[in-house]
Amino acid sequence: MATFTSFDGTVLHYGSIGDGPPLVLVPGGPRAAGYLEDLGGLSASRTLIRYDARGTGASARPADPATYAYPVLARDVEALRSHLGLESLDLLGHSAGSVVASAYAAAHPARIARLVLVSPSPQLYGKGGDDVGDILGTRTDAPWHTEVGAAAGELLSLPPDAAPSRVFDVLDRYTPAAYGRWDDRQQAHAATQRAQFALEAWSGFWAGTDNGWLDDLATLPAPVLVLTGDRDALTGVRIGDVVAAGLPHARHETIPGAGHYPWVDEPAAFTAAVAGFLA
Repeated sequence: MATFTSFDGTVLHYGSIGDGPPLVLVPGGPRAAGYLEDLGGLSASRTLIRYDARGTGASARPADPATYAYPVLARDVEALRSHLGLESLDLLGHSAGSVVASAYAAAHPARIARLVLVSPSPQLYGKGGDDVGDILGTRTDAPWHTEVGAAAGELLSLPPDAAPSRVFDVLDRYTPAAYGRWDDRQQAHAATQRAQFALEAWSGFWAGTDNGWLDDLATLPAPVLVLTGDRDALTGVRIGDVVAAGLPHARHETIPGAGHYPWVDEPAAFTAAVAGFLA
């Protein structure tokens, strides 16, 4: 992996995989970028530039914990763009990374060539995500359904100072609902979660932030693709309509059979949608 130094001196690690025009990936979590893999084979047509968010993976922990807030994480994207010498970016954000990518696009609209938002987070918008219960309701025959329901209640009631072991226990028990199915492939991908998550970064992501800048996205000139999976019981499908409605050149597509990680569940459909949009 290579490194770049962000605006405040924090050293972040990144790497590239694949061949073709660059696509910068903003990881969710915040968690180390390895879980993005090669995005289901998208590396066959694009050079995927993956970086570990500050405080995760190989990247350094910042001196100031307040810089875990997502508007600051957007400044890391600009530092990476400058380091790479790119005039504009094709940018993809996943989950919480879609919040960072959106904040970056609002602050630097001229730097965005195309923007892809995968499984975006409803928390930013204060709406959307209300269909998660309905999605879970379609999967009552799954062997994990009862355990996931219990974990969902615990997740909402976790105090900010909950012990990391308790947080991870709840997350682990809820995880099957984030996938379109729970086969060996999905379980192997989920097994990386604990090693990649950084709870300090996670707890600081929303600290001291507001969403007043969302109005700036209404004039974003770049085309935007919003992707959701119809079995995503983590963030849902309706949030895709909410996000796309706030962007003038956006469309929302839903991938059948996919969950929160559509490149894991339905790689062919995912890569076709993203590659077609970027082309």
